[in-house]
Amino acid sequence: MCFATEAVGQLSIDLYSGEPSTTSTCISLSIPDKVGVGQPLVFHVSASSGTINALTFEVKGDETLMFTVTNFNLNWINESYYLGLAHGTYEMTVIDWTDDPSCSLRVDHTFIVADPITELNASTLRDVAISSETEVELIAWVVGGSGVLVSTHWGDDTVSVSSCIDKHDRSVVIFNYTYEMEGTFTVSEAASNLISTITEKNQTISVYHLIQDLIVYGNSSALTPPGTGIWGVAAGTDQLPLHEDMICVWNMGTNYGDTAYNVPMLSSSTPHEITFSYGQEADVGTQTIHVNCSNPVSSQNLTMDVTVVWDNVTLGGLTCNSSTLWNHSITCELTVVRFGTGACFEWDMGDGKPPVYYQDGYCAGYVPAASPTYTQVFSFPAVVGKSESRFDLNRDLTAISDSI
Repeated sequence: MCFATEAVGQLSIDLYSGEPSTTSTCISLSIPDKVGVGQPLVFHVSASSGTINALTFEVKGDETLMFTVTNFNLNWINESYYLGLAHGTYEMTVIDWTDDPSCSLRVDHTFIVADPITELNASTLRDVAISSETEVELIAWVVGGSGVLVSTHWGDDTVSVSSCIDKHDRSVVIFNYTYEMEGTFTVSEAASNLISTITEKNQTISVYHLIQDLIVYGNSSALTPPGTGIWGVAAGTDQLPLHEDMICVWNMGTNYGDTAYNVPMLSSSTPHEITFSYGQEADVGTQTIHVNCSNPVSSQNLTMDVTVVWDNVTLGGLTCNSSTLWNHSITCELTVVRFGTGACFEWDMGDGKPPVYYQDGYCAGYVPAASPTYTQVFSFPAVVGKSESRFDLNRDLTAISDSI
């Protein structure tokens, strides 16, 4: 420990004589924890023993070294020192003592040089954004403060932080960010330095994937009654999963209005499906299904055709010639009260020859066009008399097959 002696009036005291105590009952020392940039550091010291009071301090930080010795012949010291320190945290050693050899005090102290932030404002955030596309902008205005850091918490575990802002009447910081996922996020801003923190009120933003690659699928035909089928919308190969504020509006044809469905999730593994029944005779024919799926940033229209077959079958009586001459034709008539939107007959004349087929429109059951067999409406033995009788079916064979 170095020492020095300085004359004060007609007195002299030993400066740094021995090792000062870190506690004292005769000296009270008050040192501020925070000092504004360009503002003085003020000491408040009092001593209850001795007649001369002296104070020395040393400040280190950012390669700054200051050393001052001041002697007073007063018991009370209230002194201000302009240190000229920049924004930062500094370590200080302060020693106070009197001419009473037993009255001394050493304090190691940390203090901050900074100006407080007085105000933080932020621009209004947009309501919605498109994932991986929309660049969201948020502007912050900071008033006052030194060494200020401004940060934006985007709500998806991402934080953007500005560089250090020196003291100005007003500082403007602009943040830009693009979300990669869907969701509703709470966004907040904060400005802070060593001595103050201000948080701006929270705002929310909803982020959506674009609807751009949906596929409609389902029954291409429906037989009524009951006319029931299943139709759906699935995600294509280029469609990201959709699970935020999505609505699909279906229209099942000319005789039906729109029906809206809230769709909580739509992805390659989770389609959106509906069940619908065509129940009117007026539905017969080709119905074009329309479906529009949308969210607040995009939509897609889809269509597909459905063939509706009305198949309410009501047959009347069957009459044939009771007898005919050899090698003459036989005439049979079938009364059709109702046969829907198509007719499919199988005539078996009972003579062992292949059945005769008549098809108009759609059969009651599915029959491939190349099939030799249709849904059998009825068959009957037409042989009267001898079993060797032959019938020429190329003449006068009639059937009433249109709807009545």
